[in-house]
Amino acid sequence: MSREKIPGIFCVEGDWSSRLTDRASVRDMLELLESVDRIRFIYEHVSTSTEAFFEALQRWRERQYASYSIGYFAFHGKPGKLLLGRKSVTLDKLADVLKGACEGKTLYFGSCSVLQVPKEQVAAFRRKTRAKAVVGFTRDVNWLASAALDLILLEALAFNREGEAVEKWLRKEYGELAQHLGLRMFYDPEPKPERASEPGDVSAPSPNRPHPWWTH
Repeated sequence: MSREKIPGIFCVEGDWSSRLTDRASVRDMLELLESVDRIRFIYEHVSTSTEAFFEALQRWRERQYASYSIGYFAFHGKPGKLLLGRKSVTLDKLADVLKGACEGKTLYFGSCSVLQVPKEQVAAFRRKTRAKAVVGFTRDVNWLASAALDLILLEALAFNREGEAVEKWLRKEYGELAQHLGLRMFYDPEPKPERASEPGDVSAPSPNRPHPWWTH
């Protein structure tokens, strides 16, 4: 696959600490993905400014960045919201900002507990943004452990565009880590070929339903 055909990552990151000596950042991870796998990325640091965050999202909507189809949001989080210093951005507000702009895109929340919300809220978020998939955590997570899973999963999402295939692979290879961190993936299952029903046949999971082993 040529470098241009690999989906790019559009990352927006906030501050992890108020300490001047703190250098934690996901940028090094993105640079590793670029150097090893040729995965392009755009990186925006917005500190504690919600205005700068919204401006970055508006830029992402521009046609010239259409190939950067993985949105990666690296912030502190709480259930249903991203934290930017003492300010917060709710999933509902984010859906308003990204309304109709995420068709074919995956939104990845590299943040504690953001998806610890009812699945109906995530379904509404997907409908409004038109996101292909939404990924995130339901627990407060260790920074390094979650960064390790972010690295693994971002690579998988870049090279395999189907959520169901990524989920199956991740469950097999890194299921214990994903379960420990409370990872959830929401996506529309791939349509299955029609066939005659059989006794005991189990229907495919409904859209927006997280895999049960990731539900906590």
